[in-house]
Amino acid sequence: MLITEKFVMLNFPKTGSTFARAALMQAHQPNKLERIRHRLGWGGPTLQELKMAPFRLTEAYTAWQKNRPPSQHGVYVQVPEAHRHKAIMSVVRDPIERIVSLYEYKDWQKYPFPDRDTVSRAFPSFPDLSFEEYLKLSDLNRHLVQPAGLQVEVGPLTNQFIGFYARDPLKTLLALREDTDLRKEYNLHFPKIRFLHTENLNQELYDYLLELGYPRHRIAFITGMGKKNISERSRNSYLTPAQVARIHESERFFYQLFPEYLESGMT
Repeated sequence: MLITEKFVMLNFPKTGSTFARAALMQAHQPNKLERIRHRLGWGGPTLQELKMAPFRLTEAYTAWQKNRPPSQHGVYVQVPEAHRHKAIMSVVRDPIERIVSLYEYKDWQKYPFPDRDTVSRAFPSFPDLSFEEYLKLSDLNRHLVQPAGLQVEVGPLTNQFIGFYARDPLKTLLALREDTDLRKEYNLHFPKIRFLHTENLNQELYDYLLELGYPRHRIAFITGMGKKNISERSRNSYLTPAQVARIHESERFFYQLFPEYLESGMT
C-alpha cells in the first residue's frame, strides 16, 4: 500500500495498480527546495510504501504464502491505525478482463497452489493449461482459500475483494446469503473507499488528486502516461458466452457493487 499525507492507496492485484503506484511516486518526487528542507530535518517524505506479509483468510493459504516476500498488496485491515482516518483509494477492473490478465500473466505456473503435484494430478498437461482449465483450477482450489461455513457460492474475485476491503472480512463472507445485496449493505461491511476504474485510470487518477488539492503542474503528466502490464488479447479470444455467464453468477456480489461492468462493460 502507499500512504500519503492525504490518502492511502490499496493495491488490488491486476487492476492497474502498477501504473497508479508509478504515477503517485512520480507526483510525490520532492523538488529542489523540498529536498533541502528534508536534509535539514524540516518535514519528511510525503509518500511512504508499506510492504507486509500477505493477508489470507485460511490457514492453508497463509501457510502456502509464508515463504513469499513481503507484498505491496496490503489490505484494509492492515492499514496502520495512525492512518485509518485518511481517505482510502483503490482501483477496480472489469472482472472478465482481469481474469484474462491473470491467465496471461501466468503467476499460477510459477507458484502453483496448493502445490505442483496436486495441480499436475488434476491437470496432467500442467503447466500448459487452456483457459478453460485455468478456470477449473480456481474452482479446484476454492475450498482452500475460502473460510469454512460459507452459506452461498462466492467466486474467487468476490472472496479476494472482501478479504481486501472489508472491515471484518470473515464476518462479511459468513454473512452472505442468496438474498444479500452488498450495494445496499455496503456501509455495514466496508469503509468509505474511492474506487477508480482501470479502463479510465489516467483521467480518474488525475481528477482524484485534483480534488484533494494537488497542484495541476505536479500531476499534469498523469493523463499522458502509458499503461503498464496490460494484456494485448481480447476477452473474446478466450471466453465463451457460457463462461461469461458462469463468471457473472459466481461473482454476482461483486457485480452488485459495480453494476457498470454488467451494464456497459466499460471496455
